[in-house]
Amino acid sequence: MKKYILLACLAFLTGNLLAQGIEFDHGSWKEVLTKAKQEDKLVFIDVYTSWCGPCKKMAAEVFPLKEVGDVFNPNFVNYKIDAEKGEGIEIAKKFGVKSYPTYLFVNGDGELVYRSGGYNLPKIFLNEAAIAIKEKHDPKPLAKWEDEYTAGKRDKDFLKGYIGKRAVVKAPNGPLLEEVFPLLTENDLSDKDFMSSVFAFDPNMTFVPGGKFYNYVVANHARLDQLIGKREGYVLSLLDAGTYQYFRTDIIKNNKEQMLPVMLAAKKQLMELLKREETDVAVKGLVMEYYKGTKNVKKLVPAALDYVNNGLLKLDIQAKIAADKAAYQKMREPYLNGKQDSTKVENWASMQRVSANQKMVDFSYKLRSAAEAIYKLVDDPKILGQAIAWAKMAESYFPHFSTEAVYAGLLMKTGKKAEAAEMMLKASKDSFIQGNDKQKLLLANVEKLKKGEAPEELW
Repeated sequence: MKKYILLACLAFLTGNLLAQGIEFDHGSWKEVLTKAKQEDKLVFIDVYTSWCGPCKKMAAEVFPLKEVGDVFNPNFVNYKIDAEKGEGIEIAKKFGVKSYPTYLFVNGDGELVYRSGGYNLPKIFLNEAAIAIKEKHDPKPLAKWEDEYTAGKRDKDFLKGYIGKRAVVKAPNGPLLEEVFPLLTENDLSDKDFMSSVFAFDPNMTFVPGGKFYNYVVANHARLDQLIGKREGYVLSLLDAGTYQYFRTDIIKNNKEQMLPVMLAAKKQLMELLKREETDVAVKGLVMEYYKGTKNVKKLVPAALDYVNNGLLKLDIQAKIAADKAAYQKMREPYLNGKQDSTKVENWASMQRVSANQKMVDFSYKLRSAAEAIYKLVDDPKILGQAIAWAKMAESYFPHFSTEAVYAGLLMKTGKKAEAAEMMLKASKDSFIQGNDKQKLLLANVEKLKKGEAPEELW
C-alpha cells in the first residue's frame, strides 16, 4: 500500500513538473545574452513594474500555462526585469520602454528583433512568439536595413521595406515617412499591408506635425480607416498620439521652437476632427510643456500662468463634479442591486476612488503638472506661492500621492521644511502605493526634506 502511495505522489509531482509554464533565467543581463548566443536563441524579456496590473495578470494567468511554456522554453532564453530596479532601469531605457508590460525579443548581440506588449490571451501571446521566431530567421534583419540606409540607399521600395521592418520592432518612422512620401503613388498609398504597418500602434510611434504625410492622412483619414479595417477615427487618433510623441522626442529635445506653432496648429486640427473637448486647454498645455522641457524659465512662467488661469480655471468645474457624481452613481447600481459582487473586484477601494472622480482626476493631474513645472525651474517666491495654490487646489479635488509630493517640494522651496516633510510623509501613506517602490522613494524624500534638501525626483 505504501508503495502505491509513494508511486502516486511521484506521479503527481512529476506531472506538476512537466506541466510547467515559462522558465525564467535568473542570471545577469550579460550572462543571459551570452547564453542566448551560445544556444542560438532569442532572449524573451518581460519588462514589468511592481504596480502594473496587466503585468500581474500575465504572470498569474498566462506565463504558467503548459502550452505557453512548451513554446517559450525551447525557443527562447526567458528573462524578467523590473523596469524600476537594478539592471532593469538601463535595459528599459535602452529599448525605449514606455508602457507595461512590454515584451522584447532580443538576439545574443543585444539587438532588438521584435517587440510587443500588453495583456494577451494565450493564443495571441503564442502568436507574438511565432512572429518573433520568424523574425529571428529573416535573412535580412533590421541591422542590415540600417546599414544600407546609412550607406545612402533611398529608393522607394527600399524605404517602404525599411519602414515596414522598423514597424515590426515598433521603432518610430515619422521622418522616414516624410522622406518616402514624395515617391509614393496612389497604389502605394492604397497598399493595405504597407499602411497597416504604418498605423500599427505603439507608444514610440511618431508622425511629423504639419508634414507631407500628416497632411495626406488628415485629408484621407476616412478612406484609410476603411483600408486597414479599423473603426472611424482610428488613424486620426494615432496621428494625434504620434505627433505628440514627435513633439516630445524631437521638437522639445532639439529645442525646435520654430516647430511649436506647427505643433499647436496640428493639435488643434486633430482635436477638432476627433470632436474632442477642451482644445484651448490642450494647446496651452503644450506651450507650457515645451518651455518646461527646454528649461526656458522666462517663457515657462507666463505659459504656466496662461495654462492655469486662462485654461484650466476657465472650465466649468462644477459641471465636471456633477458629471462625476452621476457617472459614479450609475457605475454603482449593479453592485447596490446585487447583480454584481464588489468582493470579487480586484483593488475595489482604489477603483472606487478613481471612479468617483473621473473628470476631476484629469483636472487635478493637469493642475499638478503645472505646479510641478514651476517646482522644477522657478525660484521666484511669488510664482512658487501661486504653484502652491494650484497644488492645494488639485489636492482638494482629488487627493493623490503625486500631488502631495509636488506640494511638499514647493513648500520646501519656500522655506517651510517641517511642513514639507509632513506633506511628503502624507503622500507616502497613499493606498495607491503601499509596499511598492514609489512609497520607498517618497519615504526617502521625507528624510531629504528633513535635512533641508529639495528632492530632484518628487514622485
